[in-house]
Amino acid sequence: MSITQEPLPAPAGAHDGQAARLHEGNGYENPFSEALTGAEPVGSVGLLPWTESLTPFAERAGAGGPAGGADALYAEALEGFRDEAFAEAVADLVAETAEAVDERFEGEAPGYGTERERIGDAHLAPLGLEAERYLGRLEERLSLTDAASLSEEQFDALLDGMDTAGEVLTPAGEEFLGSLVRKAKKAVKFVAKAARKVAGTVAGPLLRGVLARLKGLVRPLLQRVLSFAIGRLPAPLQPAARALASRIRFEAESLAESEWEAEWEAEASADTAGLALAPALPTDPELLAESFDAVAAEALAEAAGAASAGQAAVRDLALGEEPEAFAGQEGLRPDEGRELEALAAARAELIDRIAAAGEDEDLAPAVEEFVPALLAALRVGIRLVGRPRVVGFLAKYVAQLIGRWTGPQLAGPLSNAVVDAGLRLLQLESPSEESEWEAAPTVLAATVEDTVRRLAEAEDYTLDNEDLLQLAVAEAFEQAVATNFPSALVRPGLQQAPTLGGSFITRRARSAHPFRRYTRIPEVEVTPQVAEAVRTFGGATLAAALRSAGFQLPLRARVHIYEAVTGTTLPRIAARDRGPARSGGGPRRAWRRMHPLTPQAAGLLLREPRLGVAAPAAFLQSRGRVAAGQRFYVLEPLGAAAAARPLAGAAARPSQPRVVVDLPQARIDVVVHLADADAQGIAAAVRQGAGTPALLQALSRAFRGLDFSRPGRGVVLRREAVEGEELSPAGIVGQVAPSVLGALRRRVRQWYLAQLAQWARTRAEEFARAAAQGRGVTVRVELTAVPGLALVHDAVNGRLGVSGLRKAMDGSAFSGAPQARVTVVPGSPLP
Repeated sequence: MSITQEPLPAPAGAHDGQAARLHEGNGYENPFSEALTGAEPVGSVGLLPWTESLTPFAERAGAGGPAGGADALYAEALEGFRDEAFAEAVADLVAETAEAVDERFEGEAPGYGTERERIGDAHLAPLGLEAERYLGRLEERLSLTDAASLSEEQFDALLDGMDTAGEVLTPAGEEFLGSLVRKAKKAVKFVAKAARKVAGTVAGPLLRGVLARLKGLVRPLLQRVLSFAIGRLPAPLQPAARALASRIRFEAESLAESEWEAEWEAEASADTAGLALAPALPTDPELLAESFDAVAAEALAEAAGAASAGQAAVRDLALGEEPEAFAGQEGLRPDEGRELEALAAARAELIDRIAAAGEDEDLAPAVEEFVPALLAALRVGIRLVGRPRVVGFLAKYVAQLIGRWTGPQLAGPLSNAVVDAGLRLLQLESPSEESEWEAAPTVLAATVEDTVRRLAEAEDYTLDNEDLLQLAVAEAFEQAVATNFPSALVRPGLQQAPTLGGSFITRRARSAHPFRRYTRIPEVEVTPQVAEAVRTFGGATLAAALRSAGFQLPLRARVHIYEAVTGTTLPRIAARDRGPARSGGGPRRAWRRMHPLTPQAAGLLLREPRLGVAAPAAFLQSRGRVAAGQRFYVLEPLGAAAAARPLAGAAARPSQPRVVVDLPQARIDVVVHLADADAQGIAAAVRQGAGTPALLQALSRAFRGLDFSRPGRGVVLRREAVEGEELSPAGIVGQVAPSVLGALRRRVRQWYLAQLAQWARTRAEEFARAAAQGRGVTVRVELTAVPGLALVHDAVNGRLGVSGLRKAMDGSAFSGAPQARVTVVPGSPLP
């Protein structure tokens, strides 16, 4: 990997050596550089001056749950009903609706709530009407059919003949409706299958009840989509049902593959050590999709349970009434979810008060007034609520340290340094919000906000101990300075990327959806080896993501870097980060080309691992859920690659694996999606009679990315829910010895590859037929009656003894062969 060299201009001098002294009274080292005047030019790696015209984006981007014995049925319904594409469709619908609303107003300033709601409602109304029409037609058709008497093939033909009527919808609306249609088909097939098991059961009333429940969920879900689009934070559809779902299904958390890798990652992610990152949004579109699935699965489990019992109807299901949880939700309440609007107003007030402060003015009251607004928008903010002593200490500490940069004489050096670091062209886009005169107060306000957020993420015991509290505040402030201040003003040992010499500038600081952008744009060469080693969302490799977008490796590209703050969404960044020189629209979903800048990605791509941020697994699964403080990058191809593929092109889903280990059912599903760019090459080999080697090589390579003990690698474990149990993913994996998981993974790989070899030799043409549709191909290997999962189940529940551990380590616990089935379908229906 080569990186272009270019010198970084030295920022203007700041003030005298006051910042070089330690902060009196606490003994912690000052985060600011001692040499704030006449600084030497900072050596840089791969720099381009940062301007708004170099954006990689186009001008316009596009009540309690079931309990007891019903849990197993609920888990089965939930697993069959979930659809990753549905969560993506909800996120796309939010982004599209937000764009439709925002283009009618100047900027993103809060206000015009009623008018914004009216425009957003008009945008979503055709979709709601068509979704209800489809479900109504399907309900009417099934009422005339004895679904339980039909074979699966006849039932599939019946459902396929009930597709939508072709009403003209927006692109995101079409995707949402298509996902909803797939969910409706899954729902009726699930209930009909349960009805067929009991002779004499009439499925019609049960199916009508389920469809009525789904129909009753459409409007509440779209109301919440609207709420997001106009900058509000709605509640999930039914938190209690979703809470049960989270106890049944969870993602594996982190256990390092080796000691050296754990050591390297711990060092590389020192800026987030000990911090559990807070979500950028307390609720997000993905949470809406999950709560929709949880409520619908509850209805399915209820209907299937009634069918198994030979009942003709289910309580409330056949009435078509909206569930009690949605009563009164048809319109947005005036006070609903306004935390982001309040935070935007408080942030703007803090910027103004810092800008107007005199040299000796105490800013502690201003900081104390800002804290409640930020805590209200943070899910982890409860840790500071009710601790006035902590907030008071924090305010005084931060106010004293930022005070050295306020006032007419002291703010100038900081402002000049920010401008020299890459702010000069900001006024071309938004002079009233982010012009040069308020560069310094915006940086100071961002430093305050980061310090408060990082402290809110600290453990409770830290806040209750005076010495630990001082340490936590000092470290939080240090990291906030390292992020927001120009690097030349930061102590050398604290700089996050000294070879790049940049810093993060807050964009749209006065809006409800701000974000930060790095002031340098490195040029790098992405080699195949680096791209295969770097992971992106969902556990896919960067190489797979680039191939699915149509790019060839090696690739020369600019790297645009961003950081999320409270209120940030990736679609908002893509829609708002555009330069005045760009004109014309671009394809939708440009935000799906954003990748997480982890320490590993920053180290391999930029040789600066501390510029990356280590995020928990929950924020590495999809682009719909990100953390405040998490960082991202977009690759802007250069040269022939840029000419061959438009920059704003939205990538298809990359090739990626997924494994679901169902402990109660003794079942493992290994699912590999191959993007169309990869699938077509394999299909061509199949047609030429050389399909077996090509298929096995691709599917074997995909399994290498599956690790049962690392986050972001697409491994899902399922266990039965225990009433009243609080069970986190970290707690579960912490109870499972890595040796047990490693032994299971080795044996699963053996079973998986053996089945694939037999299938590829005799039925490879199924792959070619699926690839002909041009939507990629998904290969699923279903392993049932898996030997040894009872032992893993014991380990999960803390009952693994010495003999069981020995059997797992020598492999005898997994002796024998499970029943297996291989299926191939077009598209990407990942579990």
